[in-house]
Amino acid sequence: MSRRLHDDIGPSLCSAGLMVGLLRSSCTDLDPGHREMLDAVQEALESAVDSVRLLSYQSAPDIERRCGLRKSVELISQGRPVDVTFAAGDPVWTGEQAEGVCRIIGDTLLAWDASARPGRLDIVLEPGAAHLRAPAGGLLTEATLEAVRMIAAWNGLSIDYRDASVSELSVTPGKERQ
Repeated sequence: MSRRLHDDIGPSLCSAGLMVGLLRSSCTDLDPGHREMLDAVQEALESAVDSVRLLSYQSAPDIERRCGLRKSVELISQGRPVDVTFAAGDPVWTGEQAEGVCRIIGDTLLAWDASARPGRLDIVLEPGAAHLRAPAGGLLTEATLEAVRMIAAWNGLSIDYRDASVSELSVTPGKERQ
């Protein structure tokens, strides 16, 4: 999906934007109404390019390798009801673990979006742990929790949560435990 967005849709939108720009610059005798319409089309295309770029990054399976952990978490959480805090210190994650953390955060945010629960999520990224906290009502469904467990196991991570409602989830390097 990420590659299709980047290689197919993105260039098509950019090309359309360039064509509109060329049209605007070559038609010097446009009346103000037509010029405003071309401006609106150009603005809409630029917005679409930004959205496709963000979706491409958010869906990339190697987002951490491409962007680094901090930028990846910023991209994954952009436009969502999330407060992200980065603690000081050098991360202790391996590349594989950092990718796993990004996938866990991304999948959790997708599940939160789909649940339509009110409130904001808190994500705290420390050098050796990632904490995801939700307001009352829980963070993950059982199905999403199972997916998170699998991601953790595949990437050498441990997950820990406090209660059955999974209102707080912690991810740390190491084997999965509960």
